[in-house]
Amino acid sequence: MNVLVTGATGFIGLNCLHALDGGRFDGEPIEPVAMVRPSTSTARLPEGTETVQADLRDSDSLRAAMVEADTDAVVHLAAAVYETSEMAGTNTAGTENLVDAAAAADIDRFVFVSTVGAHPDVPADPGSPYQQSKVESEALLFGQDHPFAVSALYPTYIFGPRDYRLTRYDVVRVIAANRVLVPPLYTHDEYNIVHVDDVVDSLVHCLTADAAGRHLVTGPNLANGQVLRTIARHAPGNCTVLGVPYAFTRWGIKPAMDLLHRVGVSPVPGDGFLERGDFGTVAPPLESRAPVEQRSWERALADTVGWYERVGLL
Repeated sequence: MNVLVTGATGFIGLNCLHALDGGRFDGEPIEPVAMVRPSTSTARLPEGTETVQADLRDSDSLRAAMVEADTDAVVHLAAAVYETSEMAGTNTAGTENLVDAAAAADIDRFVFVSTVGAHPDVPADPGSPYQQSKVESEALLFGQDHPFAVSALYPTYIFGPRDYRLTRYDVVRVIAANRVLVPPLYTHDEYNIVHVDDVVDSLVHCLTADAAGRHLVTGPNLANGQVLRTIARHAPGNCTVLGVPYAFTRWGIKPAMDLLHRVGVSPVPGDGFLERGDFGTVAPPLESRAPVEQRSWERALADTVGWYERVGLL
C-alpha cells in the first residue's frame, strides 16, 4: 500500500512516517510517501523516505504527485494553523483540491486529521478561523459521495516526541527554569491531553481496518495543577508547583492587583489573572475516546519532556 502523507514534516507527520515504516497491510508492505513543497527541508524525514513535490494550492501538482507515488491511500495532515491569511487557501480550498486529485487517482482510503472543535458533537469556536476552516473541510469530506473510504480523526491537545516546531515547549521550559511555580498566576487553564502515538496509531487503524467515519481521540479533562505537577516530576530543575485555589485568585489577587493598578503601582489591572485557557477539553461523555488502546496522559507528558532533554533543549 502506497500512502501519500501531506504535512509529512510536521509534528504528527514525522511520527506518522516512523510508525508506517516497516508496516504491512494484507501481507503487503506499507510504503509512506512524503508530499513536500519545493521549499521544504526534508532533513528530518526518516532515512530512505520517498518524497514527491506538490502544493495543496496547485491542483495539477497534486494530480502529478498522486501518479508519481502510485497512491493507494492518502493521510492528510497539512494545514495552516497560525497563518490566518493562508487558512482559506490551504485548509479549505487545499483540501478540496486534494480530494479531487485523490478521486482522479482512484485511491482506496482517505484519512484526514482535523481538530476536536470540528467534530459535530463539540461546538466549534466561532472566533477561531482555524477551527472554522476545518469545519468547512469537513463538508468536503462528509457532505458528498466519494469513490474512496473517508476517515477523520479529532484529537485534543497533543504531546509527544519529535516536536521540532516546539509547539509544547514553552510550558515545559517555564517549569524547568523555575524552582517554584504557583498556578494559577495569570490563567486558570484546563487541558485534555493525548499522546501523539495514539493519534498515529489511530491513523494506522483507519488505513488498515474497516474504520470509515469520524473518530475522536481524547483523554480525560485535566486541571492546570495536575498537568504542571506531572511535568515538574519529569523535568530537570526540581521545580515545586504550589497550589493556589482559584477562589483566592478571584477574590484576593485580582482585587489587590486592581487596587495597585488604580494607584499607579501596577501597569495592568487584575483581569488577566482570571483568564481561562482551554486546551482541548470536551464534555464528560466524550472523554477518553479513541479507536485504539490509549497511552496515559502522564506518559504523553513524560515522553515530551524526555525528548526535549535528549535533543538538548532542557
